[in-house]
Amino acid sequence: MITVSPHPTHLFTLTASTNGPTVFLDIFAIKELAKGDPERRRRFIAMLDRGVEVMFSVANAAELSGPQGSSFDKMREFLDEIGPRWFPMEFDPYICLERERDKKDPTTCCFSDRLLKVFTATHIRRSPNIKIEDLPEALPADFFRLGLFMEWLAPQRQNIIEGKAQMGERLKDQILAHRAKYERDASWLEAKFPMLPFRTDCPATFVYINLVRRLILESKSRVLTSNDGIDFGQAVVASAYATVATLDKHWKRRVEILPKPSRLARIYYGQELDQMVRDLERNLDNAALRRGRAVSSN
Repeated sequence: MITVSPHPTHLFTLTASTNGPTVFLDIFAIKELAKGDPERRRRFIAMLDRGVEVMFSVANAAELSGPQGSSFDKMREFLDEIGPRWFPMEFDPYICLERERDKKDPTTCCFSDRLLKVFTATHIRRSPNIKIEDLPEALPADFFRLGLFMEWLAPQRQNIIEGKAQMGERLKDQILAHRAKYERDASWLEAKFPMLPFRTDCPATFVYINLVRRLILESKSRVLTSNDGIDFGQAVVASAYATVATLDKHWKRRVEILPKPSRLARIYYGQELDQMVRDLERNLDNAALRRGRAVSSN
């Protein structure tokens, strides 16, 4: 949930909070949930009313604003059904790593408020009936509707595409350079990217270091593509901070072989969306049952 409150020196302050499971939907999952089995889509949306929150990556906005026709209409309708039950996540893992180094609250390290602040300020200024001193009650219930945010974001599509390409080139260059050092001296890998144990105060650092290590080891047999930069970033942030995440099969495999024990997201790939919905429903039912027992015991 996104909350806007008055601030003593700025126009307002933005915060994100969750009371239940958080789900990261990669672009393939958004498309499949929107255009696939209608009953699965209905069940997923119903879970949002029970406390599930969607972690949304702005990096996906370029593809979501590209299609036209009936395909686009279905995805737009799905985003509108998500409504305000989402929050934007950072897709650049370096930002999260810096926040973890600065000992920021782990629950806020992945919250990306930059574009959301501009969106919020723009719409508040365009709404004469909204007064800053009356926040958050003054905002309409659908103020942060995801479909509306996507409409506002659409003109920045090209900038997002270029940013994703730059992330891909940066990752490819880094891994190639690291691989060259590793081939010259095998001990370099242990010195620079040792296998880290999991820590609850820096989950993104755990995933980042261990995933880079994995990519270095795999780079002899697999060449990174232009899409790998954003896929890497989303794999780091989503697996570190979500309860459940959807990633493609290659990134699911890489996350699942990271050192154990850990408290990372459970990962699902394209053919497992039905299982993801079933598992989330079961978790919500179990949580409700535990709450009922706690109330009865009191």
